[in-house]
Amino acid sequence: MYRPGNLVPLSRRNFLSALAAGTAATWLSACSGSPSTPTPGAGAEPLAALEGRAVRVATFPTNHVAAALFWPMFAPPGVTVEVSTVSSGTEMNLALERGDLDFATFGVVNGFTQAAEGLGSAVIGMAARQGAGLVVRSDSPFTDVADLRGARIGIKDPSFQSLLMFGLLEEAGLDPQADVTILPLEWNDMPVALEAGDVDAFMGTEPNPSRSVATGVGRRLVNPYTTPVGSLNSALWASRAALQDPELCRAAVGLQRGAAEFLSPGGTNDPAAWRDLAVGQFGLEEAVYRELLSNVGAVWKLDAFWLDQARAAGAAMTSLGRLNEEPDYDALLITAHQPDG
Repeated sequence: MYRPGNLVPLSRRNFLSALAAGTAATWLSACSGSPSTPTPGAGAEPLAALEGRAVRVATFPTNHVAAALFWPMFAPPGVTVEVSTVSSGTEMNLALERGDLDFATFGVVNGFTQAAEGLGSAVIGMAARQGAGLVVRSDSPFTDVADLRGARIGIKDPSFQSLLMFGLLEEAGLDPQADVTILPLEWNDMPVALEAGDVDAFMGTEPNPSRSVATGVGRRLVNPYTTPVGSLNSALWASRAALQDPELCRAAVGLQRGAAEFLSPGGTNDPAAWRDLAVGQFGLEEAVYRELLSNVGAVWKLDAFWLDQARAAGAAMTSLGRLNEEPDYDALLITAHQPDG
């Protein structure tokens, strides 16, 4: 039996064993207990229809989109949570389509792209905010985005981060085809390319921006969340089959709620919980953890704030030619499983 009070601190072995076991005694309400020490039984809600069920969820490994790793702590009595890690949002979505998963946490951009290709998953909640960083060399003369005229910028496209980059360039009056050179890079190659001088800037995903800053090679140029896409990052996606089971979907939103409020209670990151995750479990350097703490966050509620940003992402993808037409937002962004109050 995985006991919630054992999470902080946890050894890597115990943490991974707990995830493998995937069973817990409580599902906490959003406001109950200390953020770094959950209170057993607080806010638990019996879900008789799910008695004996297994909830299968996937998220990224060693990544700030991490709340699903904590779902087993908040499972209702009699419900087993099976957590897996997958390095690709595309692979998660394909697993949802095959019926190998019930839920997964990955980017809205990826999900919108595959919805246009016929995949049947949909968003029922949020998962993570922020996590992007526009980084230049620490010794560069750049002071704002307009200074990047003529620069070589590394991005991974399509992605939430690339939408932010193109939006920032537009805000600065720069044409991404004529005024800068866009270079496609994988996430982990970006800090190396910046240090080697192969790019003048990159728009990356955490922890890579924080690693560049922590090593002294790079510095953050601007706040990247000023475009209409905002701080949208990853969402909670439900499979085509899970969408036919409202009780299961409501339970998944509750699990994400408990996990998100553990990591980021009331929207403010708990330093102890994030440090245990980033340093203790993922093995990140202390300096990288300190740098990224203010640029990540776990979230759960699919409300007007996030709906507006998701629609802005769809509009931007269409404007950039990543989609032929805007997504069917009513079909893809489902708020019916959010708790009352």
